[in-house]
Amino acid sequence: MIPLAIANQTVREAMRRRVMWIFLISGLFLIAMGPVFGFLSPKDSQTVLRSLGLAAILLAGLFITIVTCIYLIPVEIERRTIYTVLSKPVQRYQFVLGKFLGGFATVFINIAAMGVVFLILIWTQEHKIPSDMAMGVVMTFFQMLLLAALSIFFSTFATPVVNFFLSFGVFMVGNLSSVIDSLTTNPNALVSSAGKIVHYLLPNFGNFNIQNSIIHPTVEIKNPQVFMMQNIVYAVVYSLVLLTLAVLIFDRREV
Repeated sequence: MIPLAIANQTVREAMRRRVMWIFLISGLFLIAMGPVFGFLSPKDSQTVLRSLGLAAILLAGLFITIVTCIYLIPVEIERRTIYTVLSKPVQRYQFVLGKFLGGFATVFINIAAMGVVFLILIWTQEHKIPSDMAMGVVMTFFQMLLLAALSIFFSTFATPVVNFFLSFGVFMVGNLSSVIDSLTTNPNALVSSAGKIVHYLLPNFGNFNIQNSIIHPTVEIKNPQVFMMQNIVYAVVYSLVLLTLAVLIFDRREV
């Protein structure tokens, strides 16, 4: 399939970028630092390892996703290689889909590598892999799926620099779900309306971090499996909407 061929080439190009390796190595280093805190009490050491590991995967995944995806389409236009691609029997939607799949595959490889190291360290310290930690890695993976789709969407009409700040800004606002929820119940009608618009329009990235007790100390999930499936479906559906919009915009763009 054409999108898979484009995705394969995209992964090869992305894996050659030094900045991506810097973020990956930094993430692995932070994860590996967890056992250093073994001088603390066993309970504190366990908490630090879990929180530091999840935070490292999230931060490294965040920058790898954004830095990888914001350049995928603009670089092809800048280099004019897109003319060569589109001159062949390649539709624009296939090009966008292929770029997204390639960027997402690159993100998956990096998160999988950090996730495996993190879970191995958890196992060596606790002699088991807690389900909430495995769920945390999976949730980060789908959180980055949504972020990748968002970056691809912005890349169809924004420059890489603008895209970086847009994607990063939406990600940060989307993580403030508790703050936004409080705005929706504000007595001020204007503030309440603005809060509802942000709540329903922007992707809710905050729900994907709920397994981290440091970020959400008061939240108790009654059914983790159902909760995880709801967020996975949310990420997939929202990503499909963003990709559809990206295709529509790119299809009408002159390049």
